[in-house]
Amino acid sequence: MPIVQIDEPGCRDCGLCVDICPTEVFEHNDTENIAKVARPDDCIGCTSCVYICPSRCLTVSDAIEQRPFHRIEKNSALIARFLQQTPAVAQLSQADYDEALQDTHVRLKALADALKEIMGRGQRAVGRSAGTLSAAHLPEMYETSNATDLLAAMRRRFANAFDFDAKVEQEGESITLTFPNCALRKLVTQQGEVVGTASLCDLFHEYWAGLMGAFSGRNYSVATLSTVGQCSMKLQIRG
Repeated sequence: MPIVQIDEPGCRDCGLCVDICPTEVFEHNDTENIAKVARPDDCIGCTSCVYICPSRCLTVSDAIEQRPFHRIEKNSALIARFLQQTPAVAQLSQADYDEALQDTHVRLKALADALKEIMGRGQRAVGRSAGTLSAAHLPEMYETSNATDLLAAMRRRFANAFDFDAKVEQEGESITLTFPNCALRKLVTQQGEVVGTASLCDLFHEYWAGLMGAFSGRNYSVATLSTVGQCSMKLQIRG
């Protein structure tokens, strides 16, 4: 049976877990101004609360996570052969990709600016949650929790978007990621912002911390950054 727990000192009383839980496991405690696990036996292990919690103070253990195996490329190829149809991605032209890239640049900038205006420093929690949610759509990464093997698999997956070099230290306690050709660097520079401190950069850094945390089951934070020559960041286990 799923076991849901709240690290109460970390709860900021946002009420998001109370609102999103489909079986109403949580209740707001007016006396302590935090959320409480009121009906633990009703938890179905959907982990919606874990994904939405901006403080990362919620955990659900003993829950079986369903992974989207249809997203594994070899499975997709098998389905294409079975259906005798060409996947939509294979029908796209270079002009289609160029148009999509330009549109993505505009939308990313607008999204980052909107999040910073609304949430301030809280936008980092959004970036981390985005990484955690994205991890569910990359099921092949869950075959191992070893940091070196994970990073090798991630490098293959992101080779066409965010190629990177990785250095793992202290058995995964510390990970340095270096991006020789960061796809966001040119975009941020064109917008007249400072690489490394721009809103989009903040979101990107936390996104990677969320990805690594979801794949490895460990809690990473962004420890240091460098934009001299090429962008790099160090992820460190919290606490």
